[in-house]
Amino acid sequence: MLQIYRNGANGEIIRGQGLSAFIHNVNYHETIIKVFEDGKIDCWGLVDFEEFKTKVAQGWVVTQVPKGARISCHHLYWGNSTLEFYIEIDEFVKEVADIINQLQGKPTVAKTCLQAFTRFLTFPTPENKISLRAAYDAIPKHLRIYVLGDMDCKDSAILTCIDEDTEVSQEIIEYCKTDYEWIWE
Repeated sequence: MLQIYRNGANGEIIRGQGLSAFIHNVNYHETIIKVFEDGKIDCWGLVDFEEFKTKVAQGWVVTQVPKGARISCHHLYWGNSTLEFYIEIDEFVKEVADIINQLQGKPTVAKTCLQAFTRFLTFPTPENKISLRAAYDAIPKHLRIYVLGDMDCKDSAILTCIDEDTEVSQEIIEYCKTDYEWIWE
């Protein structure tokens, strides 16, 4: 993520993070959506989160471009879309909301998931399994492979624990406790 800043009304510095997306203004323009700690979002105009969701609903901010549509990526590319992989727009909105929470010092969905994971490993009850699944599902889909800090494992330990068809054995729990001991720090 891109770390960004803007000046506030009184000259204070407001921290933020940038995410790539497209603005649909006749053509599709790749841009950085700037998310700030005060809850404002710059998507070719500074708006609050509710206005941002309206811009998304109206198709102004998009994460998917129809095949063959005109795309502008500043001075790098101007042509027809051949893109085939996209982040789902609802998941992008969840990511924006989570970044606002992070910038405001509130727990992120990943932190909440890690807490649910440690709770499940400590007390592997059906209720804690349900809580872990809900916490994992709250994470934007495109970020779920990073919760445990290793995208190669793709959060397989959490996926094993929340699998409805898997009875999580004490052996699996002990393995997870050993392999992910850093989550208790």
